[in-house]
Amino acid sequence: MATQLIVLGVDAASPVLIRRWADEGKLPALRALMDGGVSGTVAGVEGFYVGSTWPSFYTGLNPAGHGIYRIEQFRSGTYEFFRPFDIPDGIGGTPFWRLASDAGRRVAVLDVPLSRVEPRLNGVQSVEWGGHDAVFGFRTSPPEWADEIRATVGPYPLPEDCNGDRRTAADFEGFVAGLERATSMRAQLTLDVLRREPWDLVVQVFTEAHCAGHQCWHLHDPNHPAHDPGIRAELGDPLERVYRAVDAGIARIVEQAGDARVLVFSAHGMSHFRGAHFLLPRILHRLGATARRAAPAARRGPLAAAAAAAASTVGRLLPERARAAARALSGRPGGDRPRAGQRSGGAPSGRRPVGPLDAIDLERSRCFPVANGFPVAGIRLNLAGREPHGVLRPGAEAKAFCARLADDLLAIRDERVGGPLVRRVVRTEALYRGPRRDALPDLLVEWNDVPTGTVAHGSGERATVRASSAAVGTLEGTNRWPRTGEHVPHGFFAFGGAGVAPGRRDLGISSLDLHPTICRLLGLPDPPVDGAVVPELAG
Repeated sequence: MATQLIVLGVDAASPVLIRRWADEGKLPALRALMDGGVSGTVAGVEGFYVGSTWPSFYTGLNPAGHGIYRIEQFRSGTYEFFRPFDIPDGIGGTPFWRLASDAGRRVAVLDVPLSRVEPRLNGVQSVEWGGHDAVFGFRTSPPEWADEIRATVGPYPLPEDCNGDRRTAADFEGFVAGLERATSMRAQLTLDVLRREPWDLVVQVFTEAHCAGHQCWHLHDPNHPAHDPGIRAELGDPLERVYRAVDAGIARIVEQAGDARVLVFSAHGMSHFRGAHFLLPRILHRLGATARRAAPAARRGPLAAAAAAAASTVGRLLPERARAAARALSGRPGGDRPRAGQRSGGAPSGRRPVGPLDAIDLERSRCFPVANGFPVAGIRLNLAGREPHGVLRPGAEAKAFCARLADDLLAIRDERVGGPLVRRVVRTEALYRGPRRDALPDLLVEWNDVPTGTVAHGSGERATVRASSAAVGTLEGTNRWPRTGEHVPHGFFAFGGAGVAPGRRDLGISSLDLHPTICRLLGLPDPPVDGAVVPELAG
């Protein structure tokens, strides 16, 4: 009996580049799947496509169902931040491979980002042999399989964090060559698994496209403010190189797959870096929505206190991996990131918070910023009855406040282009319903699509954002984060293999649909999730 279904993720791959390079013949394995089966676009998780993508993929739930929007996030009912993956009930829903395993199917699950090891899985599982997000460290089920992987495939050839201070062609060549090598090793690991036995389900995720997109978009895109034609000439297109390596790995897997059906997808994509997250704390203060804590000024002097507060707040808005990279580059030891099982940031709910909110006077603030990702910022309402020092009454008062705040944010002009700085402001409750809705930010601030440069690369062109409105006056801030690529909320899929007839190349599906569709393909009952079975794939 042959393996039944192979699911291959290409993490954060651009659907535009996948389609273009497949049509140009540069990605022949993907082109063959598209021509011989069904393909199209994947709509990602609106508003939360940076941190919720993978939990929504493997649970089939929207963010209000599983409750995950980033690795370290706000704990509702407190002013603390914590890591939900560190606690047993930190994420809602059931991965489709767990459902398959419980139904007696043999499964092999390899390196799905932001997923836990299932200790009693009917098969094998690896987590973080190599990937973009390091949460758990390299673990396997059964545990002894880790030693076998190290012996046969080897350790991952790059550090667990792909952020780095790269300036020269040699720096980037070493990085891109490492990603190409990692992709080949990942394909080999998948082949080794396929040769072990016939599986009902094999899942593998090529995370190398994710790292290449974040770190090298400016070298790929000649219109990026930090584009360096000299490095590009020496290096070639780094994204094309990594995508070609992934395609070569897919070709090897498909050749070994025999009569298996193969689903290749990305649940979100990549484009240029954008946003002005570093301005949001000051914008909210200027609008009178957030009050600054006054006590540090009396002890340290007004200038020192203001500088420390701004640095702390802006820094804490960065994702954990950004803060870790900044600590590494500055030579400061870590300390922000809690270890497994350790509580993070903040005092018990009735005491003064420390950490991300330590510069904010929560007894006088109607809202406060919470990190959600660079292209879409998050705001938490300081609701009476929900937060310990809540001042904003739920209902009509909160609704009116949100409407005024949205109007004020939409009125801010980006002086780089003369248009709005903010594209839209959305209430999370207008997008999602679910038992873990209160775990999420209440307001989502989607920045405009103007490429933002960085002082970490090139001349720093368009790294400084100058914004103004009647309500906030004029504000200016500079992006110093070295990533030049950032996520977009759409991906791609291609489905082919034995028994799959050529069909549409323009089918649109949701990333939430993948979970129930995979269950149907495996002959499992349709699960109670937010996605729906795609009949063109598993009718």
